[in-house]
Amino acid sequence: MLELLRVRAFAIIEELEVHFGPGFNVLTGETGAGKSILVDALHLVLGGRALSDSVRTGAEEAEVQALFRPRDPAGCDARLAACGLPGAGAELVVRRTVHREGRSRAWVNGALATAAQLKEATQGLLDISGQHEHVGLLDAALHLDLLDSYAALGGLRSDYVRAFDALAAAEKARAQLDSDESQRAQRADWLRFQLDELVKADPSPGEDEKLAQERRVVAAAEKLRAGAEETEALLADVGAGRAARRLEEMAAIDPALGKLAEIVRGAAAELDEAVRELSRYAARSGGDPQRLEELDERIEVLRKISRKHGGTLAAALARREEMTRELASLENHDEELARRVEEVRMLSAAARILAEKLSTQRRAAAAGFSKAVAGELASLGMKSQLDVRFAPAVDGVIDGLGPRGLETAELLLSPNPGEELRPLARIASGGELSRVLLAVKRVLAEGDPVDAYLFDEVDAGIGGATSEAVGRALAAVARRRQVICITHLPQIAVFAGTHLTVEKEVRKGRTHSLVANVDGDDRVRELARLLSGKTTDVALEHARELLAAAQEPKRTRRTA
Repeated sequence: MLELLRVRAFAIIEELEVHFGPGFNVLTGETGAGKSILVDALHLVLGGRALSDSVRTGAEEAEVQALFRPRDPAGCDARLAACGLPGAGAELVVRRTVHREGRSRAWVNGALATAAQLKEATQGLLDISGQHEHVGLLDAALHLDLLDSYAALGGLRSDYVRAFDALAAAEKARAQLDSDESQRAQRADWLRFQLDELVKADPSPGEDEKLAQERRVVAAAEKLRAGAEETEALLADVGAGRAARRLEEMAAIDPALGKLAEIVRGAAAELDEAVRELSRYAARSGGDPQRLEELDERIEVLRKISRKHGGTLAAALARREEMTRELASLENHDEELARRVEEVRMLSAAARILAEKLSTQRRAAAAGFSKAVAGELASLGMKSQLDVRFAPAVDGVIDGLGPRGLETAELLLSPNPGEELRPLARIASGGELSRVLLAVKRVLAEGDPVDAYLFDEVDAGIGGATSEAVGRALAAVARRRQVICITHLPQIAVFAGTHLTVEKEVRKGRTHSLVANVDGDDRVRELARLLSGKTTDVALEHARELLAAAQEPKRTRRTA
């Protein structure tokens, strides 16, 4: 749910903080008070377009912050992680700023986010319908999702998506093999050329490091020989043998010195062996210029192929294996292509079985879905006809199969008797579209993944009994989801659990928009104003009657 909205220097709002409650929330107020500005602010935090003219006169920057509490914190965190953004468990905080020069920045849980990341992060948190861009319902690509949700096809569709993904991967591999013959020949020639150099060089793992160590020794051969001679002389002067013999003479007198004499005798033997080894090392000839030249040439060959094939000898060796496999595949193209074609055929057949099941169940559910939504619309004062139009999938199609099945679906509506069925995107009235969305949400009930709905202009063109029906429908939806509704009708407002009023006032020549939570007598007076424009005794009494009537079903349920 949306818990908190903070707005600063945005349009006529200087600074505002709005607290929303769970269930049904309404915002009422006179035209121009700033209700639509709050909707604009919410569009901004959901990733909508940032306009520099939304910055309040005299300010350099507008700011909007929103605090959401996702119904599925784990799922929300997973979505954020996929976007490279930090999760926050039970809370998601979004901040968006717009500079007067047009620059816009966004933060999600304190981390800077792009506009694309912001849209992905807030997906499913709030669905807005009204006079502004209608999020969700106008996107025909989502209509198939609505139908699948109604028909409870989530499991079957997940199975199909996995099958289609496997088919798409196999088809991609087949297409690469089935590319132009001349391109394959050119690729094979290029691979042979690259491999020829690597094969001739014939590097072995770790060879570069071994050669580098050998070069260091060969290059310093004379220095090492001189050092060996010097060390040999130093050890010869130590006189460990004489010391051992002297200790043995002493041990003959005092046996307690026997152990020490044994130790020195062993050390003397090891030193003698070291002197002999150093003598042999020093006797070797000095550096071998020819070997040094050979090492330099080989090291340069290894460096060249390393730079050319990944930067390291290990990368070059791995690249040799990759190119060898690719060349073998190209040289055995016909056999490999036949194998890939058969793989695609088998995966396509498996995916088609699932797609046909999906299609059959979708078409069977379409009539029930259309009838159910039309029935809800009738209770909301719209004598409308709804239909689902199917069309073959066109995007990302493989062998007639699309990423979501054999078909696409689009909702068509005839708002009034006698009018032709038209796509929802061609319906001009925001009020009509809001009621369609409300009807769809009633029909989908628990299946809709959206956390909260905002309805703007849901009351356009209705009154009387229809208004009450819309109010009761909103209240019914609010038992499962948070609902925020902007309305001018008291027959709708009376059903809300949280009633917010939006007012504007002029202070020191500047217009300010204010939001307050009203309850008790204050709420009665606001309902009276909605009824007659004035808080007369008659209007107040009528407001109390409306409130009592709205509460009656609750009391009846509690009694029952």
